[in-house]
Formats: sequence, structure tokens, C-alpha cells
Amino acid sequence: MSAGGKLEFEAIEWADDQADIRSRARVALGQRWAIVEYEAGAAREEWCTDGHRGYVLAGEIEYEFADGSAALAVEQGQGFFLTAGTGHRGRNPGRTPMLLFLIDDPG
Repeated sequence: MSAGGKLEFEAIEWADDQADIRSRARVALGQRWAIVEYEAGAAREEWCTDGHRGYVLAGEIEYEFADGSAALAVEQGQGFFLTAGTGHRGRNPGRTPMLLFLIDDPG
């Protein structure tokens, strides 16, 4: 096992998560690491219960929660975390594409 490694995201093909959301993803250290892009106005259709840690590279994202908790708005240059087990889904409220770096923590 190596003491370190790197992921070449530019070498990974984009995959559609849904029609208006795509990602470049790899598994590292047992977790999914991804660059995710939401088109302007895109919103996840399904609820997710995995945990996430992320950083917004461009634009903004807003997460709504299935339990009715207050929405979480995260802007470019800000990091965030979403706890595993709590239903959530993201949307891009902006007029330009949103880009984020995300590490998934499966629940």
C-alpha cells in the first residue's frame, strides 16, 4: 500500500447522474470522491441518506431535508457536511452551472 496517492479527475469521463447533473467519480479509501456539476436550476429528484463532505468550487447549492429541517445554502468557497441517515437532496438555485467537490460517506 502506498503512503499517498492522487486522483486525476480530468482523466475521468463525465457520467450523467440525471439529465441535468453529471459527475466525475472514483473510489479512494473506500469512499466515492467526485467532482459534481449541476446545470442552472437543476435539482436532485431522489432523496439521499448517505453522508457527504464537500466544497463548492463555483456557484451555490442548496440542500433541503426530508425531516423539515431548515435548508442549507452553501456558496462558492464554502465547505459543508451532511450527516448520514438524514434524507437530503440538492438543487442549484443559480442561473449558472454549479460545481462542487464531494466525498461520500455511505450510511
